[in-house]
Amino acid sequence: MYLFLAFTLTFVSSVLAWKPRSPNSIAVSSTSPFSLQVSSEKHAVVNNSAILLGRTNSSAAPVSALASGEILKNAGQITTSQISPSIFKIEVNTTSQYVGARFTASNDDSFYGVWEYPWSQQLDNANVSFELKGLGNSEGINWDNARAPFFFTTGGYGIYADTLEMGSFDFTTPGQAQYVFNTSSLVYYIILPQSKGDFKSIISQYTGLSAHIELPPDTGYGPTFWSDNFEQDFHAGVTNAQENYYDVINHLYDYHIHATSMFADRPYGTGNSSFGNFDFDPVYYPTPEQFIANLSAYGFDFQVWVANRAFLDTELYNTASANGWLFPGIDPVQFLGPALNLSIPAAYDYFKQRLSYFPSVGVKGYKIDRGEEGEMPVYEQNIQQTLFEQLCYETMVSKYGPSNFYNFARSVVDRSRSRSNIWNGDSQSNFTGLAYSVTSGIRAGLVGFPVWGSDTGGYVRGLNDPTEELWARWMWFSTFSPVYEIMIGTNHTPWYPPYSSNLVYVLRETANLHFELLPYIRSYTYQASQDGLPVIRALGLETPGDGKSWDVTDEYFFGEQFLVAPIVNQGGNRSVYFPGGNGTKYLEYFGKKDVFHGGSTVEVTLPVTSVPAYVVEGAIVPRGEVIQANNKWTDDWKPYLNLELFPSFKVPKSSFTYYNVDSKEGIEIVVTSDKRKGTVEVTWGDVGTAGTVLLYTKDGVQNSTLAASGGQATFQKVNSLFDG
Repeated sequence: MYLFLAFTLTFVSSVLAWKPRSPNSIAVSSTSPFSLQVSSEKHAVVNNSAILLGRTNSSAAPVSALASGEILKNAGQITTSQISPSIFKIEVNTTSQYVGARFTASNDDSFYGVWEYPWSQQLDNANVSFELKGLGNSEGINWDNARAPFFFTTGGYGIYADTLEMGSFDFTTPGQAQYVFNTSSLVYYIILPQSKGDFKSIISQYTGLSAHIELPPDTGYGPTFWSDNFEQDFHAGVTNAQENYYDVINHLYDYHIHATSMFADRPYGTGNSSFGNFDFDPVYYPTPEQFIANLSAYGFDFQVWVANRAFLDTELYNTASANGWLFPGIDPVQFLGPALNLSIPAAYDYFKQRLSYFPSVGVKGYKIDRGEEGEMPVYEQNIQQTLFEQLCYETMVSKYGPSNFYNFARSVVDRSRSRSNIWNGDSQSNFTGLAYSVTSGIRAGLVGFPVWGSDTGGYVRGLNDPTEELWARWMWFSTFSPVYEIMIGTNHTPWYPPYSSNLVYVLRETANLHFELLPYIRSYTYQASQDGLPVIRALGLETPGDGKSWDVTDEYFFGEQFLVAPIVNQGGNRSVYFPGGNGTKYLEYFGKKDVFHGGSTVEVTLPVTSVPAYVVEGAIVPRGEVIQANNKWTDDWKPYLNLELFPSFKVPKSSFTYYNVDSKEGIEIVVTSDKRKGTVEVTWGDVGTAGTVLLYTKDGVQNSTLAASGGQATFQKVNSLFDG
């Protein structure tokens, strides 16, 4: 039975201000099976072809209902409401144990989202069917586990299932997507773009419904240096873990390599598996409070490894076991060890109180590990990990306040993005691991995780891994990632054999460039804290009209100003696709001479001392040393900020929102170009740091003073690099 009956829409309050008149509407398109259709300007754009109910995940099937939404046989109710001009809310309350929905689109449409992990190094989800849970050992990356019950399609809409319950998604049928969750009550949203092809607005609206990030501290972006085991691989004069950190600090000083933080992975504490007694092992950390204070004085924040894991015979295990807080049926003799059920208030409060030891001695963040290795029932993963990340956040925020510490995890569900940043798990130390990590970073952005990093050089290492070539290529990728973190030690340290001085050179160049890009990266993460948009962006987000751009898995926009194409294979060769139409232009960033047109593909060969990186026409790039961190080698150090401008007369006006960390507000930088006069003018507000305006032209660099409080500069006789 097919019919079209428009629902009487219940308008509810929303943070998204809007006027009741909307060109978009929702209607019942069929009652058997019950289905919904969303239209825009009277054209169907979303076919919610079925509501699925069942006693099990696999048995969930389309249901029939009255036009009012009453499910037949008194099985429940389906209701809809429009909460903004472009967002529709559907609520299903039933007597069934499992609830889901199916969406039908064109066979040519692609679906993106749900998982950070890049299945078969894909950007889309073609032929993928999997639960909303953590993955284990996989091709390219192990435990690559940020996830969200959200996807969008090139057909022009997004779907968000607002739940932490366990569920599964199925994209194996061309032109179809469906999900089923282990719940009898489910709310999901259909999200339309705010203008045609505006996929960024779909992500922005989705994150507005789920969660936005909290802006990280400046030290969170790195470069961050860490070891899988600072209690070994001692070099000359080193006798314990503390001295091992100092050895790293001294080499960074000697080589003038910028860094902002360090962290202790296990082992660092006493007891079984080095975690659960909430302490530092006095054999390797004889004076932990003084040690952490020393790191701070040297310019480093310090984080430690934590997990919801009760290892046998530790204080955590003994207390949790005595109180019945552990998930049953998990053998504590195994390495896994059971997790605490943090849904029990007493368990939550105890763990939080004991974990608070670490901020009390100066630790400023956690590496939050595990959560998906069998330490709890699978159906609890999303709920328990969200609780643990909240618990970890509360211990830190009570000591330091918001945005003054850095937590990051590998297993994160979307509601926790306001409580933890992410790294992409245990990437494999080979070029496959690098290629998968690039795609992983892009996919993380598509599900709303903007503050992201990978283990530079890979985590899963053999005796001779990473090779010098691989490590150098990965260093360049980390330069143009929101977070640059690098695992050293355990016989893999760039300034010790078997590595050469050339790798140290690459480390210095990449670490220092990333450090200087802090003003740029921070401005985009500030934007992400407001609108949810990623820093690493799929090409299709910035060039939605270019159909080819959605097929590219190893290039990305870094913010709006950079196009980056990491070399992810041995030998230094790759093809670079420049997205957009022929009217789009890109300038090679380092040489600042070669210009490329949108829609073209170019073969590139580069040594390990560089990476294919380009700026868009009219780009504005804030760059400089705005924090001191570990730079103790510069006498009378002072912060400075440069504005790098790449004007084009075909872009009469461009702008950049710069985040002033002191005033905690976005400051507009505006560049206007006048071809007739041959002039370029730049104006800026209170950026908080003085420096230089650098205007790049065919005739060289023109410059002007950048006043911290704001100002204006006009450049004459400009010969644009993009002209000709």
